[in-house]
Amino acid sequence: MACGPVRVVEKKVISRIEPEPQMVATVVTVQTSLQPQNKIFQHSIVIANGHARSGDELDRWRLFDLAQNRVTYVDDLEKTYYTIASTPQNAAEIAGAPTPTGEKRVLLGVEATQFLIRLGGFQRELWIGSPPQIPPNLFGMIDTKFAKVTGFPLIDHAELPYGKTKMTLERIVLKIEQRNVPQSSLDIPSDYKEVTAPGARRRPASSPPPDRSTPAAE
Repeated sequence: MACGPVRVVEKKVISRIEPEPQMVATVVTVQTSLQPQNKIFQHSIVIANGHARSGDELDRWRLFDLAQNRVTYVDDLEKTYYTIASTPQNAAEIAGAPTPTGEKRVLLGVEATQFLIRLGGFQRELWIGSPPQIPPNLFGMIDTKFAKVTGFPLIDHAELPYGKTKMTLERIVLKIEQRNVPQSSLDIPSDYKEVTAPGARRRPASSPPPDRSTPAAE
């Protein structure tokens, strides 16, 4: 008997991947320009449920708790994290404190105030406004020199002399929008280990509990 050609039917296995849970968040798109490198790139700041995170921090990043005024430092390489209170720098420790000039302009539909920082040949100019979508204490947690300044920099321009030219770094807020993002954007993975903050002092074993002034008797 003659055998006809054998038809092979390929069975494709389709795995069903559940979509990641989403949440509504405020997303701030920031564009950074570097000169003379002539480089331009963008990142986003995600704000939701009283927390915020900047997308330009990758392997080691900060999660800002805006309600409790705390910052959690997350290390994706070591899979660890620790949380500390967000405290402003002491005035004596601040090199080049921000000074308001009184100049104002409208950016993204809100009034912004000019602040200047000068330190030697370094100069930084910021135009800080208060868009209602951005918590007023967020930038002060990101940069503690601005802890007492309300608002967010819609333009942040820094210059430093560099030979016969100068190096410049400029960050501009391009847009502020509400959209869905993955819930994991502001989550610390459950398998990460909480560790003691660097420099934090542990209470000696002989120290009394907070409600007692002397060690407990043996």
